[in-house]
Amino acid sequence: MGKRLPFTWLLLLSFVLYFGQEKKEYEQYLNAANQLKFKDWKKAEANIQQARKSVGDNDLGDFYLETAKIYSDVNYFDLALDYANKAYHIFWGKDEGKTAKIDGVFAYTYSQLNDTRKAITYYRKLLNFYQKKKQQTETVKALNNLGNAYLVLSKLDSSRYYFEEGLKAIETYDNPVLKAFVFSNFGKLNFLEGNHIKAEDYLLEANTILEKNGIEDHKSNYQVNYNLANFYIETQNPEKALLYAQNVGKYITSDGVNFDNTNYLRTLYKAYQLNKDYKHSAETFKKYDSIRDLLNIEEKAVNVERLKVQHDYELQKKLDKIEQDKKNMLYVVMFIILVLVIVISILLLINFRNKAEKLRLEKKLIENREKQLGIDNQMKEKMLVYKSMEQSKIEEIFKSLLEQVNVLKSKLKDSELNEVSRIINEIKLNTKNDSWGDFEYHFLNIHESFYENLDKKHPGLTNYDKRLAAMLKLKLSTKEISNLLNVTPKTIENSRTRLRKKMNLTNTKEDLAQYLNEL
Repeated sequence: MGKRLPFTWLLLLSFVLYFGQEKKEYEQYLNAANQLKFKDWKKAEANIQQARKSVGDNDLGDFYLETAKIYSDVNYFDLALDYANKAYHIFWGKDEGKTAKIDGVFAYTYSQLNDTRKAITYYRKLLNFYQKKKQQTETVKALNNLGNAYLVLSKLDSSRYYFEEGLKAIETYDNPVLKAFVFSNFGKLNFLEGNHIKAEDYLLEANTILEKNGIEDHKSNYQVNYNLANFYIETQNPEKALLYAQNVGKYITSDGVNFDNTNYLRTLYKAYQLNKDYKHSAETFKKYDSIRDLLNIEEKAVNVERLKVQHDYELQKKLDKIEQDKKNMLYVVMFIILVLVIVISILLLINFRNKAEKLRLEKKLIENREKQLGIDNQMKEKMLVYKSMEQSKIEEIFKSLLEQVNVLKSKLKDSELNEVSRIINEIKLNTKNDSWGDFEYHFLNIHESFYENLDKKHPGLTNYDKRLAAMLKLKLSTKEISNLLNVTPKTIENSRTRLRKKMNLTNTKEDLAQYLNEL
């Protein structure tokens, strides 16, 4: 058992390595295609086909993306767009980094196909992505690509803006390849602006940067020498034009069927013509023309246009779907907000009604309390009047009794006089002489500030006037007042008239009792 264990582990390890290698087998084919694309396109394409057969579903998007790059590099732009579209469908909205790489393929392809406005759209997307991710090298490249695109459209102000932004970005960033790229672009810009001296300085400085730093990068050397060659062709400098045109040839694949080769041969042909070397000029043009035919530009242009329309249509469909989803989401949000507003409104309404009901009940309670207080005051007033009247009657009775006893006193004997005098004194002791004092005491318990208010408003009133005013405030009738004061009703009427005069109410329609009730 112990001897079998290492063998089992070895078998499992071999199994894992085998399937792990098989899973990524397509990458080996694509790497081979990348190495062969400029040397032997047929073998490169065969490797792409092998990669397609071995790729798994999970890696299909990566396969499409890498294949699109290869086809773009060798100027098979119709196929590049086709594979880029397929990759786009897989990664769009799922992987921002890979979507940016696909945008790069679209941008480069459209710029090579002279659809500059569309290329600008994708370069801007790339710039936003690289700036957000703080990828400095890629940001500088995107800025310069936008500057070049605006050069093609002859929008020199926009071109200068992006070139200058690229120059700012590399001031603190030591990258000779990028620096040469930026300076070379400034040279093209200055040439188009008519400043040939500055243009030459920038172009030569770009070449010097590459030479001093020993940069062997084919793409940057190709671009710098190509710009210098075309500058000297335009400025009619035959020797330098031919020198830099020939230098361009060092950085391309000989006899390669691609746009870089056609651009090189066209520049070399013009340089020979400028030097009046018509033999080499004719030979170069022949090569240029044959490669251009091999590129099958017209047929590819038709295919590219078809793919562009298809891509635009599918992209628009996606954008329409996003827009519709946004609208649907907006409707949902608006519906939720509406429901919330309705719920909040209902809650506020319920709360308002509860508060209103509470206020109503509190008001009613206050009214009931005031009403009860008024009833209590009325009862107290009635009791006061009743007691006052009873007291007055009692006083009248005692007075009448005293008068009768005094009459009888004269008829009694001396021996009986002492007893009668004692009875008289007893009656006097039990008779309250200050019944008005009791009345006013109880009255002021109910209307404590009445006399004070009356004195402030009418300071010249007598005690009799004040008592009459108090009884009028209690809403006693003339008869009830006359009984209390032991006078005739006519006397009370006259007293009321005098009181109105003292209060300056004689020539008014105001009721005296109502006026006194408000004091």
